[in-house]
Amino acid sequence: MKDERGEVREMTSSGSKGLGGSWRGFVGGVSKAWDGIVDDCVAMPSTMTFRRAQAVDWPAKRRIAVCGTEASLGAAARAGILPGGVADILLQLLPKMAPNSLGCAAKTHILLPPCGGVEELVVGLVTTEASRHASPHRADQVRNFVRKNVAASPDAALFLSVPNKDALYAFSTQAPRGHSLCKFKGANDGFDANGTFPMEAGLFIAGGEAVTDADIETANVVAASSQLASRLLELPANCLNTRTYARIIQGLGRKFGFGVRLIEGEDVLKEGMELLYHVGHAAEYGAVLAVLSHVPKQKVSDEVVCWAGKGIVYDCGGLQLKTKSGMPNMKKDMGGSAAVLGAFVAAVRLGAQFELHTLLALAENAVSAVATRPDDIHRCLSGYTVEVNNTDAEGRLVLADAVAFAHRHLKPTRIIDMATLTGAQGIATGQHYASILSNSESLELRVLKAGKESSDQCFPIVFAPEVLLPEFDSPLADFRNSVAGRKNAQASCAGLFIWAVGLGGAKFNGEWLHVDMSALAMADGYGCGWGVSLLLRLSSVC
Repeated sequence: MKDERGEVREMTSSGSKGLGGSWRGFVGGVSKAWDGIVDDCVAMPSTMTFRRAQAVDWPAKRRIAVCGTEASLGAAARAGILPGGVADILLQLLPKMAPNSLGCAAKTHILLPPCGGVEELVVGLVTTEASRHASPHRADQVRNFVRKNVAASPDAALFLSVPNKDALYAFSTQAPRGHSLCKFKGANDGFDANGTFPMEAGLFIAGGEAVTDADIETANVVAASSQLASRLLELPANCLNTRTYARIIQGLGRKFGFGVRLIEGEDVLKEGMELLYHVGHAAEYGAVLAVLSHVPKQKVSDEVVCWAGKGIVYDCGGLQLKTKSGMPNMKKDMGGSAAVLGAFVAAVRLGAQFELHTLLALAENAVSAVATRPDDIHRCLSGYTVEVNNTDAEGRLVLADAVAFAHRHLKPTRIIDMATLTGAQGIATGQHYASILSNSESLELRVLKAGKESSDQCFPIVFAPEVLLPEFDSPLADFRNSVAGRKNAQASCAGLFIWAVGLGGAKFNGEWLHVDMSALAMADGYGCGWGVSLLLRLSSVC
């Protein structure tokens, strides 16, 4: 429903039992399940709950999965943390295992003699080897170990033995991202109401360092936010449209006490954001710009930070339609917005002491009689005009308006936009490293450091507007929205479009960072929650 200002307001409850308890409501009509979707996401359930690992209160589970380096697992076994005879068996196994430097942690799975109720032991051995561009903690192996060996176990507990305090953040934030929410499964068979195996995870730091209450709180908050981002990515577009997304944002704002402004439908056009408006104009539910604000009473700096996320809830390509093989999985095109939303909620919950705003540019790139046509010309909020020569290059359009809004109304000292922007990202930096583009060398270096510390890894692409922006030359408008040449640093060009059109390029005096994480948003059909821990680490919240 819309109020007189065109903003999304409360809709009458349909009596849905929620996403897990009544998922069959989707079949009869998605509108009946909307309240369940909203409530489920606002609740922010997490499949993994962290605590200190202590032998005296180890959960009684049939399977125990332990993961860490050889030295840290050995230290945990000798410290008496693990139950019964599990520690003795682990000490015998470790010298016989060889770490795998690629992919998942090396695994050994054995059936145990009676050990206090534990029947199975799964050991994940994390390597200590890392190349100069890789995270030294190799927490990617922890995430893959959980996904392949733990996530499908209804009666399991996870134990993470962290080599040192520096690795704690990476281990504890990557592990929950391997434990999918699997919310649309029909047969529960041991799943909880959300279609998930809930799991406790014990944390132990080798070398005598203590896991503090603050460490546990951070781990659980970031886990919930990462899994929120994953859950949003996994929701199909018949469930997550711009209206349900807006209601989720409103619900989170009420729950955690941050400000939410929704600019929706015709009001987007009235605000001067023609690019965002026309990208979403053909869909059943129009475009929305959601502005989330956290202004603490006591600030430790005068920084004003803005995060912006691309929120294309589905991208069919517009009139320049994607192919039958290129269109499936394009529900992931809101991955940037999911990441910045998850990070923002975590930052608020953990008491970020700087002014932080997050802008989510929400739209569906659809086809109808009023869809944007190739050759149409629209004006960005910044004043620049754009000739559309590719309706499937819509993400840069909505983000240009979002960052222009931030620049005009919020006066930021730093803007970070995150998006599943280009297929070229996967070619430029691959499936394990996001592409980053910045006008600031200092910020670029800080992001690289935060990426290694969080294991949300990234790598710079070329920032050279002098030679790349001519790709967008138009005889009629200030810019076209897609490049003339397909072999000239496309990922860089796409990011530079946001900088040039939305911020006026060098007219913006602050720091700007673009993160293209297109190839990292989903893996094997699951949302990855990528980007949440990176933003929190970069902003020194965690």
